[in-house]
Amino acid sequence: MNYLAHLHIAKHCNSQLMGNLLADFVRGKPDGRFNPDTTQAIYLHRFVDSYIDNLPAIQSCRSLFPKSLYRFSAIALDIFWDHALVHHWQHFSSDAFSRFIENAEDACVNAARQENYPLPENYLRLSSRMWREGWIESYQDIHTLPFVLQRMSTRSPRMAPLAETADTLLTYRQPLLDAFVPIYEDVLQAALQFRKQQA
Repeated sequence: MNYLAHLHIAKHCNSQLMGNLLADFVRGKPDGRFNPDTTQAIYLHRFVDSYIDNLPAIQSCRSLFPKSLYRFSAIALDIFWDHALVHHWQHFSSDAFSRFIENAEDACVNAARQENYPLPENYLRLSSRMWREGWIESYQDIHTLPFVLQRMSTRSPRMAPLAETADTLLTYRQPLLDAFVPIYEDVLQAALQFRKQQA
């Protein structure tokens, strides 16, 4: 799952939104390094990533990619799921999409101000750009995804083939949109159960 999905799952589970965004920038155990709410949110994000990676339905979606791109398919799908969530937004949220984004930004900015521990600089840079440049809103357009994947593919030479996964996402957009609803319903239920265990 990508930015929008993690934010939506966080709200759905009454978890801190900022910590769910922050998780990708934290290595090792977060305990004692952040406020308790932030730490719990990081663990929720990690649970969601692990849970979805092991769903049989995800393996079926990954099989749509050429064998040469299979190792990059999970990353490509993470990006696509944000597009799918926007597409199916009214199925999963009673909030207007634009209002959700505004509230999510406010929640993340306020949590960062209240955090008693230093936040990673790379997270602060990314989150600032993400909100300022409207990255999440741009995922409404399927034709944004090739640009996003191309940008991600330049991070290192070994990531270069990631840009080629865009063709599969465009070709199989409708089957993937159809697959998303039961997958995401499953993830939301599992995330709620995990939060109950945290409490």
